[in-house]
Amino acid sequence: MPPRPHRSLWLALAAWCALAVPTPPVSAQPGARAPEFGEQVVFDAARDPGGYACFRIPAVVRTTAGTLLAFAEGRVLDCGDAGDIDIVLKRSTDGGRTWGPLQVVNDGGGDTHGNPAPVVDRDTGRVLLLETYNAGRTDAGNCPVPCARTPHLQHSDDDGRTWSAPRDLGPEILPPAWNSWYATGPGHGVQLTGGAHPGRLVVGVNAETWDGERSGTGVPPAGGRGRVTANHAALVVSDDGGGHWRIGATDTWPVAGDGTFRQKPSELTLTERADGALLVSGREEHGTDLGHRTQALSLDGGDSFTAPFRALPGLYAPQVQGALLRLDDRVLLSAPADPDRRRTMTLRSSYDGGATWDGVDRGTVVTRDWSGYSDLVAVDDDTVGLLYEGGASDARDEIRFARFAEDWPAPPRPADPTTPDVAPGAAPATVLG
Repeated sequence: MPPRPHRSLWLALAAWCALAVPTPPVSAQPGARAPEFGEQVVFDAARDPGGYACFRIPAVVRTTAGTLLAFAEGRVLDCGDAGDIDIVLKRSTDGGRTWGPLQVVNDGGGDTHGNPAPVVDRDTGRVLLLETYNAGRTDAGNCPVPCARTPHLQHSDDDGRTWSAPRDLGPEILPPAWNSWYATGPGHGVQLTGGAHPGRLVVGVNAETWDGERSGTGVPPAGGRGRVTANHAALVVSDDGGGHWRIGATDTWPVAGDGTFRQKPSELTLTERADGALLVSGREEHGTDLGHRTQALSLDGGDSFTAPFRALPGLYAPQVQGALLRLDDRVLLSAPADPDRRRTMTLRSSYDGGATWDGVDRGTVVTRDWSGYSDLVAVDDDTVGLLYEGGASDARDEIRFARFAEDWPAPPRPADPTTPDVAPGAAPATVLG
């Protein structure tokens, strides 16, 4: 499909207007402590140029220069997952108080470029952007199973102003058996600061295996047979600043002949704990294990997991991506807290490295609107940023940036009283109120 000149024209005009009439910052005193909480809309299809139907799949990082880079998928035809999709970006040089014009990092050109997973190399200042490509559709349908998807890589050496052409990472991190699905992130990766591999870059991915026929286009041939036989949750790592990548820790969950499986960890988010371990959290979908969040741990810098992913039935969330961020002795998780619907974006905390988490009653509600995917970033030593999908009528209405003081999320409180449960083997019930 040929490029859309009208979108480039509108984006160029918008950039010129933004430079000609700068938006005054929200904060009256530069360098002052952040207010307890404030937010604004960053991506809005009704207002942003480019002719997008909607924006989805947020990701955010802070560069070595202190600039915030907010990424999203700019979906052109509709809000479907497999159409003409660009990766777009807005930059903030004042800690998320104001945002620059929309930039296109990777033009879909009729195909899908998505699942942004940025990570910053703090030794060089380079920003790496892992992403996923597949052939686009002209309707709102999903990529057909088996879906041929390929990981790509772009980078920026000028604080996100310009970007390299995408490079195919398939030869490095797409083994032949992962032939039905592949997804990078979405959300930020990490650079390790301690342990045996300081400086290593780590990003989460997930993939599937298909055992049947397929055509050269990746679409099953007419009358072809086959099924998905396994799901793979993995970390990909680079020890040379993003020049080369390899597959590290991998947890494979088989799918039974009747299509059932215990877990399907996907859309991985991760953070480095204070002890150097990697805590990895994922979306769990349709498995027989209870719960919609699952997590694992790596003690060797992402080379292996200590044990298979473990479902967390008490960490209520719908089937949706979430994000992790460590703040000193506390780990934050952003995700909707409604167990059935994408609604009520909430911050929940763990004070023991992910062993236990706040219940819904202890979390801090960001909004009771519809809400979906999200990402977290440390804006500075005292401020946290949350980039998330939200809307009064649909979680896909817009992408918002919430900016809040580090101590705004509810502090820990003593354990609630319990009462014994008479059912055999049942845990004590918590008494609330």
